[in-house]
Amino acid sequence: MLTKVSSYKDLVVYQKSKQLTVDVITHFSSYKLPIAKQFLLNQLFRAVGSIPANIAEGYGRNSRKSFKQFVSIARGSSFEVDCWLEIIGDIEGFNGTKIMEFIARNTEISKMLSGLMKSLSN
Repeated sequence: MLTKVSSYKDLVVYQKSKQLTVDVITHFSSYKLPIAKQFLLNQLFRAVGSIPANIAEGYGRNSRKSFKQFVSIARGSSFEVDCWLEIIGDIEGFNGTKIMEFIARNTEISKMLSGLMKSLSN
């Protein structure tokens, strides 16, 4: 049974990306990196936060074409998140299990965004 989407908040991909944002920021906020490496986390936080933000903004544009464009931007941010997670794991040796969990969740989100883009093309 399909449910009607009356808000971007009803989209599972929005819900999952918002939760990933909260979890990534919560997990990494407790780490104290040297000033020279703090940009790594800043970039990760910006990228992960832009996924649900772009979904919300695109939905709010009230145009299928604009929504698809913002979903595409969100998907690009998802790929950026993957990159930053790998770099942070390689440089800082953070908990590999947690990073792999975040990467797996992010990959699922990226696939969902691809599906959403495809459905917006029809």
